[in-house]
Amino acid sequence: MPGSEKEYKYWGRLAGNFHQDNLYVTGVKVNQVIRGWLVEQFNEGDVVLELGCGTGFCSEMVIGRVKQLTATDLAPEMIEQAKRNLAQFTNVEVRIEDCYNTSFKDNVFDGVLMVNLLHIVIDPLAVLMEGHRVLKDNGRIVIVDGTGYGMSFVKKMALGIRFLRRYGRPCSYGRNLRPEELVGMVREAGFVIEESKLLGEDTKAVCLRGKKTGNEK
Repeated sequence: MPGSEKEYKYWGRLAGNFHQDNLYVTGVKVNQVIRGWLVEQFNEGDVVLELGCGTGFCSEMVIGRVKQLTATDLAPEMIEQAKRNLAQFTNVEVRIEDCYNTSFKDNVFDGVLMVNLLHIVIDPLAVLMEGHRVLKDNGRIVIVDGTGYGMSFVKKMALGIRFLRRYGRPCSYGRNLRPEELVGMVREAGFVIEESKLLGEDTKAVCLRGKKTGNEK
């Protein structure tokens, strides 16, 4: 399935201030917690693919932990910002790729990273299956996805207002993934779940690590 023009144009228009807007909408605290979790998911020798890197906000969190990071997005505006934001790092390549159908061969990456991608794409299962395809056997898929699950009504409303102020009306195909819903989707794509947890206080994120075992049924 080719990437939807509707998807990448919606987010591409927000590239200019995306770093700052992301912090405003989701909050500094939850991003600190996410960073702490992310750096534990990779090893120094890992070659990692990031799908939906945006402006490189979370790419920066893992670059120092891995051997090589290929950060990808389909929105040209996001890629241009990511190239500027990550220019200081020598172990990263930033390039345009379609998360539904990348140009990479089968079984080439030690890890695939997806941060706040699955709840904003039209077909998240197809994206997960593409991640499965490019991973080596025993490779890891690492997912962080913001969610309203576990948040009070008041905090959800406050989050929604911050989103509207910075991003405008949300995309019609977006979804709010519950932890068990994400787990089921990742399993359906052929992964074994190694860890799944809900992190954050005022705002929440589901953090999940799965493994491609090579003998999925």
